[in-house]
Amino acid sequence: MISDQFRVPGISCQHCVNAITRAVNALPGVRQVVVNLSDKSVRVEHDQQVTADDLIRAINDAGYDEVAVLV
Repeated sequence: MISDQFRVPGISCQHCVNAITRAVNALPGVRQVVVNLSDKSVRVEHDQQVTADDLIRAINDAGYDEVAVLV
């Protein structure tokens, strides 16, 4: 299991949380998505077949263009 975390400054409400959660959960291999509204972050636990680029693309497709990978 791999865990990646992203900063998404555009997260501003519960609708944002729901949209990102749905988009990322739609990827095969994603096990858990936690969107934190207060610190505008997204943590994803996933299988090896899912890449950070896949996750960023899903977040972008949900309408959030500014995504930074947190180390």
